[in-house]
Amino acid sequence: MKIFDFMELCELRSKTEAERAKLVCFYHFKETREQQFTMAMISDLMVKCGFNTPNTSRLKDKLIKGKTKVLLAPKDINGSLEFIPAVLQGLEKELGTAWNDIETIESSGALIDESKFCGKRNYLDRLIKQINHSYESNCYDACAVLMRRLFEIMLILTYQKFGIDDQIKDKSGAGYIMLDSIVKDAISNQTLKLSRNKNEYDTFRKVGNFSAHNITYTAGKKDIDDIKLNYRVMLEELYNKAGLMN
Repeated sequence: MKIFDFMELCELRSKTEAERAKLVCFYHFKETREQQFTMAMISDLMVKCGFNTPNTSRLKDKLIKGKTKVLLAPKDINGSLEFIPAVLQGLEKELGTAWNDIETIESSGALIDESKFCGKRNYLDRLIKQINHSYESNCYDACAVLMRRLFEIMLILTYQKFGIDDQIKDKSGAGYIMLDSIVKDAISNQTLKLSRNKNEYDTFRKVGNFSAHNITYTAGKKDIDDIKLNYRVMLEELYNKAGLMN
């Protein structure tokens, strides 16, 4: 979990200094599994959260004494502090499940503008966030394959919106033909009336195919960057034609 997300989760800025220290120690424990803290470490954690450097002597007193006591000093480790077991258990019960989240996709919209393209359909939102997360995490093959998938979905949604998706159905009538055939049809389709950006469509398909099927190929950042502008233009056009930008 990113520290900013944790700060928002527990409303860290509204807490007292001692509460902040307790919570940043818990965050550090969850991220690193380190169970011992020094006052220098606690001070550094608080500064990294954007707070002023605390008076460590005064803060230590608050953390190990009185009603705000949450830490104790192990007899066998000089200068270190650790959570009182009951306090740690309480924090685990209150906040620990945030680290078990299997739904949230952390993304900052580095590749596809989420403020523009998300909020239309949930499955599209999740794909876009996965694309952005993959790009931000330097997982460019994953990014390319997901971009290909989103491209294919948007083409199909556009055909459906125009009521002509039978033109790209397979022989069974239950599924759709391969993407290369859909692209060929879309480029020449007089009903869709796509812009000149349609000439880039096969490039989107190929970049995704290389990452999915070429044994020795691995995508790099440049491979994604080279197509991202035209890809964004394609998304906006197909979102509009599919009726998703209203």
